[in-house]
Amino acid sequence: MKKIVVFLFACFTISCNHETKESNTLIDHIPIDSQVVIKINNLEEASSKLRDNNFIKNNKQIAFFDYFKDVSVLNETSKQKGLLCFSPRGKNDFDYTYISKLDPAILTVDGAITKNIETINYSEKTIYKITSKGKTFYATRQDSILVASSSQLLIENAIRIQANPLPIDKDLQKVFEVSGADNALSILVNGKKLQHIHNSLLPNTTLNSLDDFSGWAALDATIDQNAIHLDGIAIEKDSLYSTIGIFDNTVPQENRIAKVSPVTAKGFISFTYDDFEVLKKNLSIAQDRELEDIPNDLDEVLSGVSEIGFIFMEKEDVLVLTSLDSETASKGLGGNKVDTYRSIPIYTYQNTDSFSQILNPLVKNFEAKYYFIHDAFVVLASSTSALRDIIANIQNQTLIYQQEYYKSTVKDLSDNSSILVAGSIKNIKQYISEHVDENYTEQWNNLQDKGYQIGILQVIKENDFAHIHGVLQKSVAKGAATSVTQVASTTLEKKALTKPILVKNHRTKGMDIAIQDIENNLYLISDKGAIFWKKKIDGEILGDIQQIDIYKNGRFQLLFNTASTLYLVDRDGKDVAPYPKKFEKTITQPLALFDYDKSKRYRIVITQGNQVQMLDAEGKAVTGFGFKGTETSLIIPPKHIRIGTKDYILLAEENGTLSILDRLGRARVNVKNKIDFSKNEWYQYQDKFTSITKDGKLIQIDQNGGAISQNLNLGKDNSLVATNKTLVTFSENKLSIKGRTLELDFGVYTAPKLYYINNKIYITITDIQAKKVYLYDSNAELFPNFPVYGNSVLSLGNMDKDPNLEFVVQGEENGILIYQIN
Repeated sequence: MKKIVVFLFACFTISCNHETKESNTLIDHIPIDSQVVIKINNLEEASSKLRDNNFIKNNKQIAFFDYFKDVSVLNETSKQKGLLCFSPRGKNDFDYTYISKLDPAILTVDGAITKNIETINYSEKTIYKITSKGKTFYATRQDSILVASSSQLLIENAIRIQANPLPIDKDLQKVFEVSGADNALSILVNGKKLQHIHNSLLPNTTLNSLDDFSGWAALDATIDQNAIHLDGIAIEKDSLYSTIGIFDNTVPQENRIAKVSPVTAKGFISFTYDDFEVLKKNLSIAQDRELEDIPNDLDEVLSGVSEIGFIFMEKEDVLVLTSLDSETASKGLGGNKVDTYRSIPIYTYQNTDSFSQILNPLVKNFEAKYYFIHDAFVVLASSTSALRDIIANIQNQTLIYQQEYYKSTVKDLSDNSSILVAGSIKNIKQYISEHVDENYTEQWNNLQDKGYQIGILQVIKENDFAHIHGVLQKSVAKGAATSVTQVASTTLEKKALTKPILVKNHRTKGMDIAIQDIENNLYLISDKGAIFWKKKIDGEILGDIQQIDIYKNGRFQLLFNTASTLYLVDRDGKDVAPYPKKFEKTITQPLALFDYDKSKRYRIVITQGNQVQMLDAEGKAVTGFGFKGTETSLIIPPKHIRIGTKDYILLAEENGTLSILDRLGRARVNVKNKIDFSKNEWYQYQDKFTSITKDGKLIQIDQNGGAISQNLNLGKDNSLVATNKTLVTFSENKLSIKGRTLELDFGVYTAPKLYYINNKIYITITDIQAKKVYLYDSNAELFPNFPVYGNSVLSLGNMDKDPNLEFVVQGEENGILIYQIN
């Protein structure tokens, strides 16, 4: 992934432009160690455009953008043309030098109260120390030229060099002359120093892959309200090797990797060529070894390939080859089939490091252990889980290539390029915040990037130079073209026993996943699909895992029971004393958890046949609860419902008796009639206790014990879920939401589930026979691009800090899938 930030960060963070003869006098004064030169053709226009750019305007707090306010000479000069040059100072900092035609007013106080000038004699020349509005810079005049700098040392160097001029770097001279004059700004960057520039701005990481990218590059900057475009050239270094030199004498081909890149990827990089023999010869120069010393194992495969690229996924990078003949590629790679995922076979690959040996430096330190083939694409990875993620996104049609923001960003770029780099702005933001000086971390964490989803850099090699085009623009279309994307997946060691469920993560303020396998291991898994821990439990967990804050300090624990034990487990998988709590008599139902007043005075209800125990958060019996038991066993866990200011506890028995108790276990509502209970819970609907009988009738009990029955013409296998205003039922293939009935395809369905999140209702149901997950709103409208692949009831919530909801669902028998709804 570093390669993405490489090119995008290096090109999007700086800017410069050209003149004719007058500017040629300015170039003579550029410091010899300058690594970046911003060529200003029109200072007023440049300032206006940068001021009005949406991205910069919304991020004035970023020190990088704010830095230019400290270049006070720009506020003093009346000259519209100039060069702003940056030279390294120490390891992680830069000094600036500004060069323009002389404006005498800069070197005079002229009665200004906020301006002070001191003079320093140096080598028979005058250095002016100018302090204006609290900012200090140094300046000298060299004939008709002003040279100003943040460093007195650089001014002294400029005076010495004027006496003994040094020749201008030929590469710098060349790009200076070809940079445009129509743009307010152009950027001249020393491609030999990209690594140093990157490592200086981001001192907490080192990026060696930027070393020797090219010679000097010139990029004309077009800046408008919602976009920044960079267009220019990079010339080859005056040495044997540069990154762009690898593509000498090759013809750029179509970049197609976006067609298999998931929208959840951090980004991708694509390299193309038309003749592998030529590319291999260039690689031998880059590797500093003889051509015959490069292994020929993959010659047949790579001769039939037009594109080599990486997709940067959350957990690992994936190598992609675009093959002209995928059958030949398959024979050349060989291997045995080890898996089939969604009808696509996955094969082993034996020579795991062969791509790195042959294609270095384009491919470094990559282990290719497995691969699959889809159309023209050969996709390789070090794990099958990464390949499964790619397959899932291909089949779900959640690919970068299909997104409107991608189409609009690349629409003015060539279809063919030697190098194409795309990076999600979200990931670039994260990368910078993690590696910038810690004083600026919070600034980058708070970067306002709404509407900016992707940055693109394109390099097209031609003769001894390369065309470069970069785009960062705000998307016109809202979000992605698809409304649901698979963002991660995880494979368990054994088959799943329970459905995955989302639980709160008090550390991230998001949500994690809990699931149990058939060997009774409980897993806690991150929102990115990483397994935090697994813990052996003494049996199958009954019902859903609950959460409590036993210490009332904002830290949540997992609460659940098996047939013999009540567990309380903390965020790190450790038991919380005095748990686990063993029971001699079998627990027959999932625990019920009550928090009557939302005050964290929890009540845990354990069901053992016809007996119930009410415990407090520490597992001690609640002495005030006097209910002794029912005549027959309970068929579902006790249910707490509050109507108005009154609490009700509902107990449904095998013999048809419904007991409705108060908090102390005393009878609160006398229900006279026996009820032919189904396995459905009781809900509060229309301020009545509501469920469905075994024969499909809606049964409602009022607070006086009166019963109302309504025939809904449901079959025996029926399901119900409700809020006070929304009733959802399902029977056979008919799903009814608030009275609107939908006929689904015939299949084997889970019971519907209802979520109320951010004042919005979501209803979900899964056909486990067809492995399709459906999601509806309260008006019975199916969400766009549903159904998606899944094999269990889903668990819905906000797993991370962004506004989008995520859900987790079982995929294969030992796998879970994480989706995001955009």
